[in-house]
Amino acid sequence: MIILAPEDIVSSIKLENDSFNKSNRLCFESERQSILKNHSEAITSLKQALELNQNNSTALHLLGTIMNEQKSSECINFYEKCLELNDRSYLTYNGLGNFYLKTNDFKKAEDCYTKAIEINPKRSAKIYKNRAYLREQQNKNSDAKDDLKNYLKYFPKAPDRGVIEQTIHEL
Repeated sequence: MIILAPEDIVSSIKLENDSFNKSNRLCFESERQSILKNHSEAITSLKQALELNQNNSTALHLLGTIMNEQKSSECINFYEKCLELNDRSYLTYNGLGNFYLKTNDFKKAEDCYTKAIEINPKRSAKIYKNRAYLREQQNKNSDAKDDLKNYLKYFPKAPDRGVIEQTIHEL
């Protein structure tokens, strides 16, 4: 691509691109810090990423995930902001569903899991399993059974296959 523009405009375009790239690099750094269990450093990196690019949906998702792991309802705000920017993020819907499942808000959890599955059914094996659990808790046994079958369909080598098959039989 060739850009014909005054020097000050060209340099501002480069700076914006640098901010975008640096914001994304900070997301990678935060993931490394999370793996090392340095959660405060991960949070700092993600907040810096958002200062550089407030529309970085990856940073919002990752910050939501850390807050979710800490059982903080603050994760909802980060997940919702992420979804405003990228409503096709099945992982964000899954994270939000996990939070609602932990807080026993089964209706919201089911809605989030369903949306995640609609977006990416083949990559959602474990989401089917979570949705099956909450459906079973609500006595929606037929739906739970279907979800467990889909879990095994998309995760044929599931380590808990025997237990899941037994549960399907009992439902």
